[in-house]
Amino acid sequence: MANRTRILLFVAVLLYLFGCDRVTAPPAVPDGTDLGNYVLIWADEFDQESPLPNPDNWGYDLGYGDFGWGNDEWQFYTNDQENVRVADGKLVISAVWDSVGSPQGPGKRNGSVTSARVNTKNKFSFKYGKVQASIKIPTDNGMWPAFWMLGKNHDTAGWPQCGEIDIMEASPLLFNDRTTMSTVHWWDDASGSHTYEGNHLELSEPLSNDYHIYEVEWDEQRIIGKIDGIIYFVKVIDPATMDEFLKEFFLIFNVAVGGSLGGTPDNSTNWPQSMYVDWVRVYQKEQSLVPIETFGIFSDETPVDAGLTIGVNAEIYVWENTLTAASIPPYEGDNVISWATTGVGWFGAGIQSNVPLDFSGFEQGNLNFMIKIPANVSFKIGINDSQNRESYVSFPANQPAFGLVRNGEWGRAVIPLSSIRGNVDLQTISYSFIILEEGGTQCQFAIDDIYYDGGGATISNVSFDAPAYDVNATGAIISLQDTGVRNAQRTVSVSNGTDTISLAINLNYLGVGSKTLNFGPTNAGTGTIAISEGNTLTVSYTDTQGNNRIDTAPVTGGGSSNTMGIYSETHTNPTLPYSQIINSADWSGNPAEPNEQSTAVSPVDGNYVLGVTFGNTGLGWGGIAFDFGAQDISAYSTFVININKSAMPSMARLGLKFEDNAGGQTELNIASYTPTINGDWARYEIPLSHYSGVNLTQVKYLGLWNPFTAGNAYLTGNLYFDDIHLRN
Repeated sequence: MANRTRILLFVAVLLYLFGCDRVTAPPAVPDGTDLGNYVLIWADEFDQESPLPNPDNWGYDLGYGDFGWGNDEWQFYTNDQENVRVADGKLVISAVWDSVGSPQGPGKRNGSVTSARVNTKNKFSFKYGKVQASIKIPTDNGMWPAFWMLGKNHDTAGWPQCGEIDIMEASPLLFNDRTTMSTVHWWDDASGSHTYEGNHLELSEPLSNDYHIYEVEWDEQRIIGKIDGIIYFVKVIDPATMDEFLKEFFLIFNVAVGGSLGGTPDNSTNWPQSMYVDWVRVYQKEQSLVPIETFGIFSDETPVDAGLTIGVNAEIYVWENTLTAASIPPYEGDNVISWATTGVGWFGAGIQSNVPLDFSGFEQGNLNFMIKIPANVSFKIGINDSQNRESYVSFPANQPAFGLVRNGEWGRAVIPLSSIRGNVDLQTISYSFIILEEGGTQCQFAIDDIYYDGGGATISNVSFDAPAYDVNATGAIISLQDTGVRNAQRTVSVSNGTDTISLAINLNYLGVGSKTLNFGPTNAGTGTIAISEGNTLTVSYTDTQGNNRIDTAPVTGGGSSNTMGIYSETHTNPTLPYSQIINSADWSGNPAEPNEQSTAVSPVDGNYVLGVTFGNTGLGWGGIAFDFGAQDISAYSTFVININKSAMPSMARLGLKFEDNAGGQTELNIASYTPTINGDWARYEIPLSHYSGVNLTQVKYLGLWNPFTAGNAYLTGNLYFDDIHLRN
């Protein structure tokens, strides 16, 4: 455990191989006026006959959102043609006041104001490039038009952890009708807070007078905001605190009303207020479109497509003075990494790139290296991402592993990346090679010819956007990936068990595309297939390598669902919505910090668990509470929760409390129930009838309270929860 702690803290104690301290600030970047040759990879010119935005490109955010989409906005978002349409070669998004239904004037979230917000989520996303759109925006009081981007992982990571890039916003409240803004938002792990930075530029005439080209240029080092080619915002990306911007993003257009930047519409506001988008285009650098099949980490003679150069874009680090330079000759070329242990009981070292690397293209590839090390030394090889998630594979003493024969001479190891990746994010690799020894064996050793191969291998899959569909659903989205063919149209087959139709899906430059499947009377011409309760939908695709890919989704009955998720990645149709998880310190109890995306233990379902760190500041109680507002759960009979106490093994008691809006409450303790055990997970099923003091039609809180030992000692530390749901 002590050695493990040292590894997790290595960032604070890194030493360069030759003893020089290294600065961790982002590298300097050149002037941004010439960023190389770009190639158009995606566009919508809106030159079409249909008044509906192309469904292959655009989806919709609908409704009021939470607290007016987090900004106290007024409008209700719709997909009605009154609010969003294509006309005269333009995308038109209109904010509308219903002066007949609300003659007293527009109001906040009372149904009187509607607008639209369109996005390319699950249809098109990209990483790095140049984004441009020609837009004429509304600028009357109360209007808040925007052209912006969110991280593709928004639904799982949440905001601002997913990152946000505002290419254009206009705020008559903060500025005037001549001013545009460009801003980035992110979650700063160092400060543990939402952080943002931006700038604005004032032109000589109102932005509503004419079209302007709003633009962002984005690469792994910085984000640049422009209007009509004028640079007015530059933000350097610090990979240690801003790795949100090293992943894929999708596009959004919207016109908000009111809120924190729109202000209040008044008598001077003309209705409707419309934003006109003439075109939107996304470019990437030409060289970035060429698949990289080999990538050198430390190699002189192996041919590679790209790679690291020590001292230029990467450095070699030794951890806590555990190694010193030795003099073993190279395996190939003129350079070698050669070390001797210093006798401190363990050693660790690695090669870190100056900016994180995207190795997602090597998902089916291998890490290759040569090593000369005594056969009696057990060691590990690993990788690490920008969030310090790390994963290793082991090379036991005197045993072959990953092709390496343990005879003390030079030998080659080939590690499939699938074996070593663990939960490491391949899009943000920081250390592409780590060696670690924890037994204290004294030795000299050398490493050489380190590289990755197998990049650019064909990846293909086809999937529905949900695990199942209600019989009353109107449609589904089918996603297709085939990296063996790009910028082309491919065909998938969809069957309901009786009928089969074909759908043509356009793949972009990444070999990715999607298509809407409509539910209704089967009609191949309109991409519609009939569904009924008990059907199983099947989508199949034969990729360019001749492999057949399949996904299935059952059709369930209408009406009430048999389950309702609370915190679950399986029971999601429907889900009981909560506005927040409250830390008990907010109510003056001992702190209990929730982590909704913990990967500390293996989940029961999906990819994440709910981790809760219970602290003790002497206040006698502590826990977390889901805040549901006011929800009816009376249609369900059983409360199901999975608890993992592997990090708190002496925990014998834990309170599970429901509370209604009138203050009625019942707290039950897990000690009164016998769980079903599966590994480290204990599954508790508690009849809701046992919560006799709660009005189940008006549930406000679900609390997880007070871990105690059997001897009533309050416990601190970590508990994990997963697949929390209700069932009949």
